[in-house]
Amino acid sequence: METVQERSRDVSTRLESHLRRHPALSDRIYRQLLIALHTRGIATVDAIHDEARTRAGRESRPNLDDPNRAERDRLDELDRVWLHELIREHVCRHFTVEDLDDLVNLTVKREEVYLIEDLATQREVSFRALSQQLQTFAALPEGETKLEQAEVLGTRVSLTRHFISDDLDYIGVAKKFLRVRDFAELTKRMVSTDKAVGKIGGKAGGMLLAYHILQQTESRAKPFLPVALPESYFIRSDLIEEFMRINRLGEWQNQKYKPIDQVANEYPLIKGVFRNGDFPVEIMQSLRRILAEVNTHPLIVRSSSLLEDRFGTAFSGKYASVFVANQGDLESRLHALLGAIAEVYASTLAPDPIQYRREHHLIDYQEDMAVIIQKVVGVQYRHYLLPLFAGVAFSRNEYRWTPRIRREDGLMRLVMGLGTRAVDRVGSDYPRMVALGAPTLRPESSALDIIRYSQRTVDVINLEANRFEAVRLTDLLDPSQPFPMLDRIVSVRREEGLYPPTSVLVEGDPSSLYITFDKLLSGGVFAPHVKDMLHRLEEAYGQPVDMEFASDGEMFYVLQCRPLSQAEQSQAVSIPSDVPEADVLFSADRYVRSGWVSGIEYIVYVDPVAYDRVETRERRVAIGRVVGRLNHVLPRRKFILIGPGRWGSNDIRLGVPVRYADIHHSRMLIEVARQKGGYVPEVSFGTHFFQDLVEARIDYLPLYPDAEGIRFNEGFFQQARNLLPDLLPEDADLQQEVRVIDVRAASRGRTLTVAMDGNSDRALAFLGA
Repeated sequence: METVQERSRDVSTRLESHLRRHPALSDRIYRQLLIALHTRGIATVDAIHDEARTRAGRESRPNLDDPNRAERDRLDELDRVWLHELIREHVCRHFTVEDLDDLVNLTVKREEVYLIEDLATQREVSFRALSQQLQTFAALPEGETKLEQAEVLGTRVSLTRHFISDDLDYIGVAKKFLRVRDFAELTKRMVSTDKAVGKIGGKAGGMLLAYHILQQTESRAKPFLPVALPESYFIRSDLIEEFMRINRLGEWQNQKYKPIDQVANEYPLIKGVFRNGDFPVEIMQSLRRILAEVNTHPLIVRSSSLLEDRFGTAFSGKYASVFVANQGDLESRLHALLGAIAEVYASTLAPDPIQYRREHHLIDYQEDMAVIIQKVVGVQYRHYLLPLFAGVAFSRNEYRWTPRIRREDGLMRLVMGLGTRAVDRVGSDYPRMVALGAPTLRPESSALDIIRYSQRTVDVINLEANRFEAVRLTDLLDPSQPFPMLDRIVSVRREEGLYPPTSVLVEGDPSSLYITFDKLLSGGVFAPHVKDMLHRLEEAYGQPVDMEFASDGEMFYVLQCRPLSQAEQSQAVSIPSDVPEADVLFSADRYVRSGWVSGIEYIVYVDPVAYDRVETRERRVAIGRVVGRLNHVLPRRKFILIGPGRWGSNDIRLGVPVRYADIHHSRMLIEVARQKGGYVPEVSFGTHFFQDLVEARIDYLPLYPDAEGIRFNEGFFQQARNLLPDLLPEDADLQQEVRVIDVRAASRGRTLTVAMDGNSDRALAFLGA
């Protein structure tokens, strides 16, 4: 057993070793030891100072009577020699080697933190210098004693502002959760020149922050799968400026000031020019190293604009994200990767983000685009790579089809395969809509409805074809090769019913399988886990959030997190009961959200039957462009849009092909489902398209005119005079499909009101004063 003398000798030897290793910090080390002696009650600072003066031969007489004189004299040089000796004696007598190591480590960490903050606040700091300083800090032992949070908050703020964002709302949250060591890890994955000072942008910042919040906050639900981040690399935002400089693309910088129609017409040209641009040699070398590390695992190249995912401006779906299958030799893979990065760069000049920036008074902001290169989350099954499931989840639910669902419980859109089908309006598919407080409760009432409104097609990476593909579930599954967790994803159709598989092994014809996630959601673990994560994120952010995710069955990967734009909460709405039948234009009884829209003077009506008869893609695209022109011609917020199916779908057979820039001036958007046309609105709640509506304060309503008990005054829409030839003479040939109705002229000076009561799930549109 070690004696007191032996321990004292060991401490003295270790102290000498520390002082030799850190000679520039000797005064700070002694000061830290003195503070520890004082705070642990071993000897006060004043007592040790007085004894040092005494040993130096000076009388130590504290002045406790005269408030105008200093209480004690400053120590001189001789006093300081004795001070260090006294501190050494006390430390050797009372501390262990472990105590000493911890306190010295704390001193060194404090110094490194100060150096990091100093570098991070310099305007043109070398990336190499700051990164090396961070790595030096990260290599230090964490130790038992931590730096007080107040000591590191300034450094965290400086690093966040330097590497991620200067958005004060984001910084206010990030400084509580992003540690200095986290930035050391981040710099290892940054693609940067030594002189680059750009950031990693909003999408990357939101992803990192959400992960660290979830890692550091207490979980109140049993974890379903461990939370993780996909393997990612970050191209700093100012490298787009170097790309544009070496390719002489400066002429396009003023696109944002051009008329939006001109922006839209020139965008295909810009994409072609950017796609074939050259990159700096230094960046290409870094990208080669990344490709060597990830080998042939598929990648997704994602936008991460400085404006993206900010508080109040989400830019949902405005910029490009490009999947890269990443198969073949290194140079072929590099060629494809460069093209994807260039396409993301070009998307800063697309019409939607430019119009969005105008609406949010951000058009004069210097738009720099960072890029995330990310390994696609998934498993390999046959020659495909895909997540087992993916989706987007919201901490607040705007889609409540029964009073049993609470808004604060949240909503999830869940799909099999890549999450594109959860956030976009794709084809004729439907994600599984999950009310997180009642995950087994479905809006569909029968097995046939569940089958009709189920996902049939799965987005995957085809490794053999070297591309992103959409594959029918029946083509994806091979009965001879079990698919992981398939029993939790699908239900089996037998006669007129759907049943979860009875065992882990799912056997039978794939044509009898339908994606329901019934077993996954009925286990009482997955949905509560997602709900709990959203609650913790909302608590940290101080406002509702949405989170995109994917899983390979082993981990739950956070892909994105941002503040959630919320629709204004309407007061209770009472549907008038005394409206004359002749004044009713339509009624609705499904998926109604409370709201009161009044004073509508114009209706843009895209006839669902006429649209269904259109035979060419070109004419359907032209219809979407006409809607966009009307969006700029009609009085702002004084018109509504009514049309077939899924507005904004990438399948123009299912709805009018419009973008944000084509609808943002409207007051309301109504999607019509006619039995003959086959247009069934996939309820847009939770998609990027729906977030556009929320942020633009556009009310949304799905309409089923042929359903029992629903009123729809088709005669009004067909017989009212069509103003399209007057407003847009060059588009008069589309007046059969697109009708513009002056409500006042068609109703003897009245306007249109749409009353929506979400509590009773009823809506009524009527003419009134």
